[in-house]
Amino acid sequence: MRRWGTAAALAAVAALTNANFLLAPLTGSRVDLGTGVISELSVPSQPGSAWFRLGDGTAGVLGVALAVLAWRAVAPRARFRAVCLAAFGAATLASALVPLTCAPSLGPCPASASGAAAVHDGVSVVATTAAVLGGVELAVRARGWLRPPAVAVAAVALGCGLYEAVTFALGGTGGGGAAQRWQVLAVSAWLVLEVWTWRAPARR
Repeated sequence: MRRWGTAAALAAVAALTNANFLLAPLTGSRVDLGTGVISELSVPSQPGSAWFRLGDGTAGVLGVALAVLAWRAVAPRARFRAVCLAAFGAATLASALVPLTCAPSLGPCPASASGAAAVHDGVSVVATTAAVLGGVELAVRARGWLRPPAVAVAAVALGCGLYEAVTFALGGTGGGGAAQRWQVLAVSAWLVLEVWTWRAPARR
């Protein structure tokens, strides 16, 4: 039970730091999240960028820590979610270590910014995909009162992901606006719900 309490605390912190974009209005950032992507908050020239990178890095490290705990806490058939947690955590940490160097929504970016953007976008896609897959797996296996919120979280994360993929394919940003913000909130909810599924095994 003590191990579950520790995991629950880690999940809560990971969920909050993963949704650090909620603090954007307090930092004076010029990025409009209605059109720009959340990652633009971490561009070094933006106010409070260090805090956003620290938040992403913290969420990443805690995601990996939860993956280790998950591997021990869940039944072998559910360890796919532990792998998803590990991939989400590692990729989120990588995105914090390699931030965007320019905010496209604020104006044209120089060619020199394309390298960092490619790496950052790549690891961000990995993190998001892992979280969505983990959320869908949780929705399939959840029972009791956890099933409705798990299904809702998975539906939001997957739906937003598909919307972003389609808009990107059509020439849009593929991640700006409300869709990305709702998806990030869904991923944070997944982190918390995932740990709740370990409570019964911990009690036994």
